Amino acid sequence: MQYTIIDSFFFFIIYGFGGCLLESSYGTFVAKKPTLRGGFLTNYFCPLYGLCGVLIIQIFTVTEISINNRFNSLLLATIGSILAVTLLEYIAGLSLDKVFHHKMWDYSYSPFNLQSYICLDFSLLWGIVALLLSSIIHPIIEIAVISLPDNFKYISIVFISSLLFINASYNLRMFYHIPSFKL
Repeated sequence: MQYTIIDSFFFFIIYGFGGCLLESSYGTFVAKKPTLRGGFLTNYFCPLYGLCGVLIIQIFTVTEISINNRFNSLLLATIGSILAVTLLEYIAGLSLDKVFHHKMWDYSYSPFNLQSYICLDFSLLWGIVALLLSSIIHPIIEIAVISLPDNFKYISIVFISSLLFINASYNLRMFYHIPSFKL
């Protein structure tokens, strides 16, 4: 299905928040105590997860349209999602480290890691997430988003984007110890 830019942006926002929720749940499970993960620029929203979610949906859509065999389509889309998301995670991790001198995640403890930005374990987990997202989660979210009135989507996106922008600018000021403006 072809999505409008507004629908794709809505998916981006939903998966950015959902990814943080999933990461917090995983951290809570591993640490056996409540763990709340947040993004570098915004609290409780990770643009990388939003971008990966939209990218996975696009990969699955393109392979489903291009390949008639359901099994081959799922296999190729899953492998493509693993490779695309892992590359994106590597680029994001390297960029954050080089630009902000801040390492958001560190896979140095994991075998088969590349400069501690990516590792085989989490790349394979991305494949499982891709299958769950494309087969179960996204069809439900797609129906919900498509059924929303356009005016509601426009207002929501402007409001949420404004909050994310304000939060990101505040967090950057705190990170770089820049005093806030006084009027």
